[in-house]
Amino acid sequence: MKKLTNYALGARGIRTRDGVVYLDPGETREFDPKTLVGELPDLGKKADAATTDTSEVDDLTAWVADLTKQVEALTDENAALTAERDGLATDKADLTKQVEALKKPAGK
Repeated sequence: MKKLTNYALGARGIRTRDGVVYLDPGETREFDPKTLVGELPDLGKKADAATTDTSEVDDLTAWVADLTKQVEALTDENAALTAERDGLATDKADLTKQVEALKKPAGK
């Protein structure tokens, strides 16, 4: 039996006589070498715990946090503009009523 472990970030398919068997990231299975068909896919290499580089993930996490702050700021700004628009609409309605009242002839 041959043990295969998928160290890649995505699922990898192992072709066998019975069909394709998918290995999820981190999954290990045993195969009879006689049942394997064709070449094995690139299963990656086991990462050393000391050399795990998370800088790219850290950069992306910081980027997401920054974008989240921008969205919150735009949402707050949009809410303020909506409130201002609603206030102006109310003022317009009030002014329109006043103008109509001033246009009416006196005594009627």
